[in-house]
Amino acid sequence: MVDLVINGKKLQKDDDTLFGEFLNGLNRDLASRSQVISMLKINGETIDEKRENVFSMRSLGQVGRIEITTVDQIELAFEALSSAKAYIKKLNSYCRLNGENYKLGKIREADKNFVDLVDGLENLTQLIMASQSILRGKYKGIHTNDSSLRIAQVRLVSAIEELLPAKKECDHKMLADILCNELPEALQEMADYGIPVLQRLRTS
Repeated sequence: MVDLVINGKKLQKDDDTLFGEFLNGLNRDLASRSQVISMLKINGETIDEKRENVFSMRSLGQVGRIEITTVDQIELAFEALSSAKAYIKKLNSYCRLNGENYKLGKIREADKNFVDLVDGLENLTQLIMASQSILRGKYKGIHTNDSSLRIAQVRLVSAIEELLPAKKECDHKMLADILCNELPEALQEMADYGIPVLQRLRTS
């Protein structure tokens, strides 16, 4: 027997329906209503997109308890922007800490954390761009790319792009300067002036 719950409501589905087939159909239906899956749980465990493939060829009857929560894309975009502002605070601290390590000559420790820092910065920029794209599609005729946001984006991308050449050249002095000064300032500008441009659309 299929144990399937979507947004708190129990749904009836054939036991033999493949999980992957069901999920693809659900995603198409949600897309037509500008919604997405925000959380998928199987037997009480949260499943990410990578692990979905493990269950794709199993029938719904074999999978166990399936719990799905969906959200409106617009709400998700605004939630993502709030998360981005909180994430920036953590990245700022991490930038400065890593910059201090380069200053103090703790190169091995700084290099060890560098990849995680770059990944975090990439995740942040992708999050903001995805939210901007969703909101631009919804709020047609409303400018989602005014000068405050545009300048903040350019400054942040510029600071990030300076990191890799400095790292490649092993210019620890430059890395320390970028991580302690330029990058934290660019991140803060994005939090204070860039992201709020998009958040204000909620009250437009």
